[in-house]
Amino acid sequence: MQLAKLSLATRITLLFLLLLILLLSACSQGTAVAPPTAVSPTPVLPTRTPSPTATVTPTATATATATPLPTATATPTPTPTPTATAVPLTFSGDPRAAILSSPAPQPGAPCGLVDTLDFPIDPPDAAHVSRGGGDFGVFRSRYDKYHAGEDWGGPAGQPNLGTAVYSIGHGLVTYAEPEGWNRDKGVVIIQHTFADGRSFYSFYGHLDPPSVVLPAGSCVARGQQVGNIGQPRTSPHLHFEIRTHLPYTPGPGYWPEDPITAGWLPPSATIWQERLAASPGVQWVWPEIASGSPSATQLIGQIDDETVAVLADGQVVGLNMVNGRVRWRYALADDRRLESAALLGSAALDAAQPLLYLANQFGQVTAVAPPRGQLSFSTQWEIDVDVTGLPTLLPLPGGGVLLLARQQMVALSGEGVELWRAELPARPFRWIVAADQLVITTAADANGLWTVDQGGAAAWPTPGGQPVSVNGQIWVYAANGVYRLHEQTGAADWLLALPGGLLPDGGMVARPDGGVLLAHRDLYDHRLIALDGNGRVQWERSLRGMAAGEVRLLAAHGRLYLLSQTSNDSHSELTLYAIDTAAAHLTRLLVGGSRAPLPAATWAAPAGDLLLINVGGGNLVAINPLFALESVSP
Repeated sequence: MQLAKLSLATRITLLFLLLLILLLSACSQGTAVAPPTAVSPTPVLPTRTPSPTATVTPTATATATATPLPTATATPTPTPTPTATAVPLTFSGDPRAAILSSPAPQPGAPCGLVDTLDFPIDPPDAAHVSRGGGDFGVFRSRYDKYHAGEDWGGPAGQPNLGTAVYSIGHGLVTYAEPEGWNRDKGVVIIQHTFADGRSFYSFYGHLDPPSVVLPAGSCVARGQQVGNIGQPRTSPHLHFEIRTHLPYTPGPGYWPEDPITAGWLPPSATIWQERLAASPGVQWVWPEIASGSPSATQLIGQIDDETVAVLADGQVVGLNMVNGRVRWRYALADDRRLESAALLGSAALDAAQPLLYLANQFGQVTAVAPPRGQLSFSTQWEIDVDVTGLPTLLPLPGGGVLLLARQQMVALSGEGVELWRAELPARPFRWIVAADQLVITTAADANGLWTVDQGGAAAWPTPGGQPVSVNGQIWVYAANGVYRLHEQTGAADWLLALPGGLLPDGGMVARPDGGVLLAHRDLYDHRLIALDGNGRVQWERSLRGMAAGEVRLLAAHGRLYLLSQTSNDSHSELTLYAIDTAAAHLTRLLVGGSRAPLPAATWAAPAGDLLLINVGGGNLVAINPLFALESVSP
């Protein structure tokens, strides 16, 4: 049919129908479909079933069996997640400012006493210097001797040549020669005297001759420039020493044997040791003389009211809690006749009797009675435990010890009898002793928490994380939130949902009022979150303004404390804060550090009225936190 032969009315009708069809087609293509309403997912946690590998392995004397707990049903009641960024915390306290003083003549110290020590480049902390603090005592074959100092460069990104060099403390210049080392350029030596009568000398070598303008006999203050890095025969750098001899001559720079035996001290370790010892509230610092080697000290526990035991350099060391002096030492090699005492890698105290358990890297476990009045240890028994991997010992509630090696668990009685064996789904992450059980967590997303006693081990239906005992109940800080366990029903409640976090950078601690304080880092923020005893958020505050790093929380003497640690390849710094939970406020109490960082070896624990803080790669410090708080508070 041709359109021209149709009537006018018919043509109008057809055109109208065509337009209507086109309009309906366009509407159907452009209409947006409404998205479904967003619903927060309800967490589904696995039910709790006894681990198939948690069955007790019978031995000749083992009769205990692992009793499975009831099947757990998760009853999550998560509160809303925190805001992307929280209101910042407030900070106060400056422990460094509390001890600074201007040099003034004193008897025996005409240029004044040392208040504290700084580093020779980029003072006070040398935080931006990548080269410096790591080569004291190093043997160098081209000299066939050991390095008696440290070689320092300038701040990262800047040339070494011409970098300013500063006095590490108040002192008296005993030697200053623009060509003191001839072709290796200028030398300055400064005597530093302390309030207790000790003194040593700081040495600055390879200085640019025109920059050495200080005359011998002059006084210098901490932070005063003593010269610039010059051009020795090698590439430009500062040769920096601390020594107790040779005040009027440059000396050799290298020594045929360990320089510590001939009057040199490890410079960076000594600076941090003296800084810590001068800090408000610090009662003692151990070791008394820095060894120059990074410290991997592990806390064992209190032997009695006067002695705390630590594991250091392959030996168990008993320290006097009043002054930090060594009361006794014990090395496993003394009894086992092993080639090296460093094979001793873990130790634990029995929870029910005066026994100390020791383990070496071969899985050999020895039980000894620590000295209580007597001068020596008494060996009770020795056994070989068939495990693979380096062992860790943990005390079993009620007596005995648990050996962890990779994912293996082996329980031993106080008499040395194997009670049972079990297998974890992943390597242990954290553990605590809570009432009559040992709580072990892994980083697993399911069945990540295990309770352990003399009868066996059982898994709980909660992700792994950091466990805390709150009024007899176990709470867990996991990457996705906070959980609470119910012993009677075997249930795990999800109390608080959190954006996925970095567990090693956070932590949780029980508050004296029955709630918890949580430190959580996610992609949005690093914050403190206060929860009441029912898991409800009371407040949250951002840690912006505090250097980013790993955070640890601990409770002692009815107060809460926070440790923050930042580290790179050459510098580690740790800060202790007192937490005012009512005001959401932090007060700095102590700043420590190391130029040979071992962040994983950092820990803190209460001991009597003190806090023991081990700076990984540095010193063990005993501080009275209440005294420090009074000293730094306005």
